[in-house]
Amino acid sequence: MRKAYFTIMIALCFVFNIKGQTFSDNFDTYTAGAWLGVSNSTWKTWANTPGGADDVKISNAKAKSGSNSLYFSSTVAKGGPADIVLPFGGNYNTGTFNISMWMFIDNLKKGYFNLQEQTVVGKGWSVDVNFDSLGKFNLVNTTAGTLLTGTYTQNAWMKVEFNIDLNTNTWDFKIDGTSKGVFQNSYRQIASMDIYPTQNSSYYVDDVSFTYTPYTLPTLNAAVTYIDKVVGKLATQVVVPTVEIRNLGTTTITSCEIEFIYNGDTEYVELLPMNLVSLATAVIPMGFPITILQGTSTVKASVIKVNGSTDSNSADNSKIIILNPVTPALGKIVVAEEATGTWCTWCPRGAVWLRKMDEKYNGLIMGIAVHNNDPMADWNYDKGLGTKLSGYPSMIVDRGADIDPSAMEADFVERILVPAAGKIREGATYNSSTKELKVSLTTKFNKAVTGNYRIAFVLIEDSVTGTTSGYNQVNAYANNANGVMGGFELLPNPVPASMMVYDHVGRLIYPNFAGLPNSFPASINANDSFTHNFTVTLDPAYKYNKLHIAGLLIDPSGRIDNGSRASIDEAIANGYVTGTMVSGLKNIVSTYNNIKVYPNPTFNNFSVQIPEEIKEAKAIQIFDMQGKLIQVTPIHNFENTNINAQLWPAGVYVGVITHEGGTIQVKLIKE
Repeated sequence: MRKAYFTIMIALCFVFNIKGQTFSDNFDTYTAGAWLGVSNSTWKTWANTPGGADDVKISNAKAKSGSNSLYFSSTVAKGGPADIVLPFGGNYNTGTFNISMWMFIDNLKKGYFNLQEQTVVGKGWSVDVNFDSLGKFNLVNTTAGTLLTGTYTQNAWMKVEFNIDLNTNTWDFKIDGTSKGVFQNSYRQIASMDIYPTQNSSYYVDDVSFTYTPYTLPTLNAAVTYIDKVVGKLATQVVVPTVEIRNLGTTTITSCEIEFIYNGDTEYVELLPMNLVSLATAVIPMGFPITILQGTSTVKASVIKVNGSTDSNSADNSKIIILNPVTPALGKIVVAEEATGTWCTWCPRGAVWLRKMDEKYNGLIMGIAVHNNDPMADWNYDKGLGTKLSGYPSMIVDRGADIDPSAMEADFVERILVPAAGKIREGATYNSSTKELKVSLTTKFNKAVTGNYRIAFVLIEDSVTGTTSGYNQVNAYANNANGVMGGFELLPNPVPASMMVYDHVGRLIYPNFAGLPNSFPASINANDSFTHNFTVTLDPAYKYNKLHIAGLLIDPSGRIDNGSRASIDEAIANGYVTGTMVSGLKNIVSTYNNIKVYPNPTFNNFSVQIPEEIKEAKAIQIFDMQGKLIQVTPIHNFENTNINAQLWPAGVYVGVITHEGGTIQVKLIKE
């Protein structure tokens, strides 16, 4: 048993509305085909334009009760345009709140809604509720990550419900009256519900209702509202927990004592002196590490003394968290490939979530940011990932389903449990004068397998910066316009290149997105080992100490079985191993300084000058950003090869020049 004394961080919370609120709507009194926002002014739209593009029409195609309901389907690339908001009448952070509605999600389609934190929409998402197309749901938010996962039934009406005790920060999510899980939320406040059809959505909503019951503050009351640093961790991780308490009384708290119990060990933290005014919160570090146990266990934190005695309401003095951490498969690294671009308004979300996952699961997840239509784009990688996407930003985890980056944690937790068929070890040698990097990827199989397993080599760079406008990041979160997003809410739109640093940048993938055909025999025994060698001349602009060599072991279904990553120095220390030389990779670079293209951009034609050292090149292949080959221009005059672009639609294109040393790509912009 230990006792600790701490200085604490205090935050103030305010109750904006203490009146009870009730609401219900079954849509049956409205005319089918009419706009919801016009039929009932209580319902709003995201842009506050009743009858506009983001409103929704009353439907009589299907209903849980009566004849009418709301029907949501996505008609644009990433979802929408419908975006319906139901205000709750205020910002609530005390009291109890219940909201329910019936949903019918069509077979192999998705459903979605969220609870907003502020009365001004877009300032904070308390919880996103995602129903995927395969019968799984996932509750997330931008600060805590995954809050809850489970299953639901498609093609049937279901009652979806939240019972929320805002005093104790206890959120109970139910489907058809059965609790799917109780969780604490990093957002302690709610103000409205937003219904928005994400990509591939098709669902009905009926019989919406909510009830808010306010809370009357007693004289002296301290509540435990959040236990942090323990939820969502993996077994064997070592953490230092924190406990949040809140003054839910009218009297200022000047001292309190916290009891913390885990794995049969009880610890005490005394806070003295303190000045916690009514409705303020304090975050208290426990000051001692704990090791997350395998299997189911509980964490309990309690306020046992307030101002030297007991408080007025013992019901909220304790919080118990049930932990059921997953145990990672031995030697497993999960690969998350992010589709992004500096032009993409919402793409900061992907960068933030990759960073969050790095911090939470260091060494167990490998993020790769695959850029599109910007100076960091690798045509080969971008083309391959593009076949998996519905839009930007998107994420695929181990080459699974296309998801929003905020939902990646659930897929990671699922994949980290799957034992890998093999493990990859990186080796390397490097010539700093020629910038030639030789890489060996040695795959040792853990078990006997059959089928067409493949290997791919990836080069990843962190801390990428640039000075041109192409490195400016478009930012939907600027000036806190759409809630908190890892600091992007404090930056302008666009974020200038001088303020941007890009991590996880996928510089190249070889031989292609699918991997090397016939990398291994069709039948492999346990403990069989295979080595593949790659040679690449690094772009002089790359930062040597920020580069990582990565290997992808791809299974016969196309999913990534396992990943690996090492810095160049780590790979050199491992030692270069001679094996099967993979030909064709030598001078793949994102830009080639000696190739001159002018004018670029152009309205009509490009003139290309190709240097003497690659004069064996025969043609320039032109691809659009979807990877479609649109033109092949023969190279006859290396001093001036003319590319006729007069009939191309305006946009960005990639010119690929193949020569005996490899391939080179140049970006072409048609105005």
